Amino acid sequence: MIVPMKKFYLIALDKDRPTLPERLRKLGVAHVEELSGSGETYQNLERERSETESVYFLLRNYVEKKQKPVPAEGLTVDEPDEIKAFVQEVSGLKRELDSLNERANQLAREMDRVAAWGDVSTSILVEVERGSGFSFRFFEAPAKEVGNLPKEFEYISIHAPKGKIRVAFVLEDGEKAPELPAAFQEFLLPELSLSQMREEVASIESRKKAIAKEFKARSALTASVKKYLKELEAAIVLERLRSGMPAQEHFVYLRGYVPARDCERFKKITAKYGWAIAFDDPSDEETPPTLVENPPAVRIIEPVFEFLGTVPNYREYDISFWFLLFFSLFFAMIFGDGGYGMLIVLASIASIVMGKKKGRPVADAQKLFLLLGAVTVVWGALTASWFGIKFNRLPPLLQRISLDLINGQSPNSESNIKVFCFIIGLVQLSIAHLKNIKRDFPNLKFLSQIGSLFLLVGMFNAALNLVIDAVRFPIQSWALACIAVGFLLVFLFGNWNGKFGSSLLESLKGIIPTFLGTVSIFADIVSYIRLWAVGLAGLAISQTVNGMAAGIVGDEVGLLFDFILKLLIAVVLLLVSHSLNFMLTVLSVVVHGIRLNMLEFSGHLGMEWSGYKYNPLREQNRPSSAMESSLEETGV
Repeated sequence: MIVPMKKFYLIALDKDRPTLPERLRKLGVAHVEELSGSGETYQNLERERSETESVYFLLRNYVEKKQKPVPAEGLTVDEPDEIKAFVQEVSGLKRELDSLNERANQLAREMDRVAAWGDVSTSILVEVERGSGFSFRFFEAPAKEVGNLPKEFEYISIHAPKGKIRVAFVLEDGEKAPELPAAFQEFLLPELSLSQMREEVASIESRKKAIAKEFKARSALTASVKKYLKELEAAIVLERLRSGMPAQEHFVYLRGYVPARDCERFKKITAKYGWAIAFDDPSDEETPPTLVENPPAVRIIEPVFEFLGTVPNYREYDISFWFLLFFSLFFAMIFGDGGYGMLIVLASIASIVMGKKKGRPVADAQKLFLLLGAVTVVWGALTASWFGIKFNRLPPLLQRISLDLINGQSPNSESNIKVFCFIIGLVQLSIAHLKNIKRDFPNLKFLSQIGSLFLLVGMFNAALNLVIDAVRFPIQSWALACIAVGFLLVFLFGNWNGKFGSSLLESLKGIIPTFLGTVSIFADIVSYIRLWAVGLAGLAISQTVNGMAAGIVGDEVGLLFDFILKLLIAVVLLLVSHSLNFMLTVLSVVVHGIRLNMLEFSGHLGMEWSGYKYNPLREQNRPSSAMESSLEETGV
């Protein structure tokens, strides 16, 4: 459920500004409205956080994946000052590395430019110019431009590649170079000779390797840097609050949200510090943060919401239970194979056991995958789907526990599964409108939701007729009546505002969207057929791979070596192909299984998922439910 929130207004003396944020953080329940930090301290913290974050991501790239990092001898950091100095040291090395890379790139470009002219020694030419009173200018052009060289200037012809000419003009002091056609490109002498540049590049590469070794040695302290980064981020939050806290005369004040259940205890604690506190219900224009709390059995779906990054609006529904229920069924039908389900169950159990050995609690994600795997096994057992093996080759026990209506042996098994898909759609979307009826009643707008229920029932019959079998499922007169009555109720009460005349006028303005919405109900029900279609595609891939593997092995054993070779090829084919099919099915669950909940179901509920998470100030590694312990610490 979504926990009710209260808005709080807190007023304190200006002298409490330095300590107020830490005390609020210790309480662990106050979600403070976002403030903009300011001041030198805040800016310094932001710069330090940016530098530390850069160092953290840099060192993380040098961590050995296959072995536990061990700090080099004498390289330890424990205190914040030591970590800060360590970060600055690594930053200095990074700046040096960036400078070396930039210089190496400059040299590479210069070497490319100079290479065609050979190992030109600028220093020798400078000595010649200084002693002779002459200067040299070098040009290159296509060979056909030789006739365009000015006759009045002396020049020296230099060896050039085929199709090119190179010349050097010898100029007296103060004499200007001749004006040449645009085809003549001047060659500017490099600061270093080609050999000198190569030597510098080699020196740079040697230093870069030395720095890389330094980074690798220091990567063992990545965890310490990460911990320090979290401390900096927490300090920034407090300093942003401290420096951005609005003030008036001798008072500072804050606004934010707190769970309604914690208001009385919050009031007692603030009284201890001499703060003034007031609570109010959020207005309709305000959007409080969303705190979703569910029992452990339902909470296991939260990893999916975290993966999607979706949070319901404070005034929307918490659909965790319904999402878990239908997502489990969608997952099982899309995977559609009890063998795959067994793999998921075994992998989940293995993950839980390994975690237990390391002293870790069972995570919600592990429980979720265990449930999804178990439901997939049940669906696979009912449909007799086990790694794509044909029904007549399954063990008798697996044949007997399957359901004849959907196990592939009945001529109507496919259409029966399609009907089941449409039934799921009808049930799930009906739940959405039943919840809306409860929300809108006694406002007459609830009649619009009843109309949508009628439309769902009528369109369900239409979907069976048009998509599955017109003979088996003819259009019924009651279905047409449901569609007519449903459309009328939606039209009359969809824009109900308490006045029949103005409501009817609004409905007339929106008659086209209302009609299109009626059609979309049919499309929403039909969209549930994807559960059958995607599951069938996975089954077809499995059966095709099994057939290919059987064809490779053959019925006759033949030579033992030949048989073993074919068997190995078949096993590799089965493993690779089934693994690929498994991964494709996972993607299908993400695309289709989640879509039915997040679009079709949520759309009929009217949810936009526009909320943001309740994120109170709290101490690190401390859950928000630590209110009781904070009361003890403060003596209340």
